[in-house]
Amino acid sequence: MIGNETPFVTGYRIERMLGEGGFGQVWRAEREDGSLVAIKILHPELVRSIDAMTRFERELSAIERLDHRNVVRAYDHGALPDGRPFLVLEYIEGPSLRDVINERGAMSPRDMLAILEPLCEALSAAHRQGLVHRDVKASNVIIGYDAQGPRPVLLDFGLVKLLDQSGPGLTSSRNMLGTPAAMAPEQLRGQPVDARTDVYALGLLAFHMLTATPAYGGGPGVVQTYLQVSGPRPRPSSKVDIDPAIDIPIGRALTSDPAGRFAHAVELAEALRAVIAPSGLAAEEEVVAIYIEAPAAEVAHISSVATGAGMTIALSAPDSLLAVAPRAHDLSAVRARLIEVANGGARVALGVSRATICGSVVDGPALDVEGWAPYPLDVGFWIAPELT
Repeated sequence: MIGNETPFVTGYRIERMLGEGGFGQVWRAEREDGSLVAIKILHPELVRSIDAMTRFERELSAIERLDHRNVVRAYDHGALPDGRPFLVLEYIEGPSLRDVINERGAMSPRDMLAILEPLCEALSAAHRQGLVHRDVKASNVIIGYDAQGPRPVLLDFGLVKLLDQSGPGLTSSRNMLGTPAAMAPEQLRGQPVDARTDVYALGLLAFHMLTATPAYGGGPGVVQTYLQVSGPRPRPSSKVDIDPAIDIPIGRALTSDPAGRFAHAVELAEALRAVIAPSGLAAEEEVVAIYIEAPAAEVAHISSVATGAGMTIALSAPDSLLAVAPRAHDLSAVRARLIEVANGGARVALGVSRATICGSVVDGPALDVEGWAPYPLDVGFWIAPELT
C-alpha cells in the first residue's frame, strides 16, 4: 500500500480510513459476519523498526491481558504480504474526548467525573496486570455508548510498559516516550515509570475537561517541560468557576514527585467524588415541580404554602418561584392554592421532572423550566398530563 491506498486484509472489507498518525493508519472495516471493526496497520517505512514492531506487539499483549468495559477490545492480528503487522480492534462509534472538549468547552465537575471515574477503574485494572499506559490523553479516549449508557473507552496501548517483563525496550534516542503535554515529570526525564505516572496523566486529563485548556499548553515545549517539572501545580478553579476544593485532589495527582501522588488511579477518582458528589448528596429522583410568575405578595404566599407542604424552594425572585418535591409527596393543598392564584391572572405550571435534593440545595433538569413546562407560559394554570 502506498500513501492512502486502501489495504487488503483477508476476511475483512475495508471501508474508509478513520485516522492516521506517525505510527500507522486506522481503517474501518466490515467482517464477514457484517460486524464493524477498526484495523490498525503499521506504516510501511516502519516495518524494519524494532521500536515500531515492539510497540505493536506490546499493544496486542496489553489489550489481550485486559477485559474491561472501558478498554478497547482486540479481536485478531496478523501481517500483510509486505510484512506490516495489523491489529483488528473493536470499532467504537463516537467522538474522541478531545473532539467533545473542543465542541462543548469546559465540562461541569459532575460530567468530568462521569468520564474520568471509569477511566480510573480501567487503568487500575491495567496496573494490576503490571501495565502502565504512558499516553493517557483526550485524543486516546473515545466516548461510545452501549446498553449501560455512555462508555468512555481508552485506546492506544502502543506505549504501554510491562512492568513484569524484561523484554526488548523501546530504544533509539526516544527514551522520553509519550506526548510531552500529557507526560509526567519522570517521563520527561526518561526515568522509570509506574502506576503513578498514569495518575499524573489522569490529573492533566481532569484539568483539561474542567477548563477546556491543557494544564501546561500554549507555550514553547521547553517552557511546558519546565513548568511540568518545576512550576506551580495548576489549579482548575483559577480558570473556571468551580469549587476550589476540586483543586486539592487534582493538585495531588499532579505532584512532581511520584511519592506525593495517589498510589492508585481509583484513589484519585474517590477523592474527586468525595468533593464533587459526596455520599450525603441524594441521588437524582423524579419530582413534582411548580413554577409561578405573579405579584410579590402572591409569590411569597405560595412560597410559604409550598415549604409547609414539604417542598424545597429551588429558585426564587420577587415575582417568580420554582419549588420541587419528591413525586410521592401529597401536594393537594399546594395545587388548590396554585389554581386560585392562576385564576387571579398569574402564570402557573405544575409538572414532572427530575432533580437531586440535598437539604436546601436543588440541582438537575427540574431547574430548566422550559424542559418540563410550555414556553412561553400563558396566563392561567398549566398541569402536566400525567398529573391530571
